[in-house]
Amino acid sequence: MWKEVEPFIERRIGWLILDDTVIDKIHSKRIELTYYQWSGKHHKIVKGIGLITLVWTDGTNTFPIDYRIYDKDGDEMSKNAHFREMINSANERNFQPSFVMFDSWYSGIDNLKCIDKLGWSWFTRVKKNRMVNPDDTENHPVSSLEIPGDGSIVHMKKYGFIRLFHSVNKAGRDRYWATNFLTMDHEDRRNLQAICWSIENYHRALKELCCVEDCKVRKEAGQRNHINCSLRAYIRLEAANLVNNITLYNAKWAIEKAAITTYLANPKYAL
Repeated sequence: MWKEVEPFIERRIGWLILDDTVIDKIHSKRIELTYYQWSGKHHKIVKGIGLITLVWTDGTNTFPIDYRIYDKDGDEMSKNAHFREMINSANERNFQPSFVMFDSWYSGIDNLKCIDKLGWSWFTRVKKNRMVNPDDTENHPVSSLEIPGDGSIVHMKKYGFIRLFHSVNKAGRDRYWATNFLTMDHEDRRNLQAICWSIENYHRALKELCCVEDCKVRKEAGQRNHINCSLRAYIRLEAANLVNNITLYNAKWAIEKAAITTYLANPKYAL
């Protein structure tokens, strides 16, 4: 997959975003690689295949550059271990991202220090009970602090100094953000938050356009092959967007339209 996506990547600019999604296998009883795990789509624990992807984006186009399938019984690796492995792999491929961005699930100290060792900047959400020291006295959960619009510099427990931000989403829920880039301001935070949404658009297209959830094969090898082919199909659709300025949905419709036209010219079955 890397050989196919490499020509469309500019490794010295852009952002790296990492997140996971659950490939639904809710009614499966024998499909391998399925585990019970949290699904943001269903807002509960469901049965499915965990796909962890590291994507590169320039703010307009988004390409997957690495991925892992969560298989704790097969490789005995946690999602956070896969995180660090992909970050180190990106470094070996000479990426120089402006920021590495990820969800609160991956904001553990080991992951943050892994990025620090590479000299990269990171930006992430943190949970409301994350402990920080705002005034060199004692640690407090971030939810108990008064955080100004441009954020405040605090000491994160077991890590070091960070800049902490607070926002409220459309549902009125508090969101807390952190970065090791201490000079970040409110506008920078808003821009990065918007860029983070690129990976959610990628997940949606992977499921709606590239049929990553549609494989019914029971064996692990078949599921891995199908997921890989879905990712490569996405790369082709996104490449059409980059080269010809065609949206992913229009690019897929062009394929379907040609197939329908060809079939209707000589149908095998009468309608």
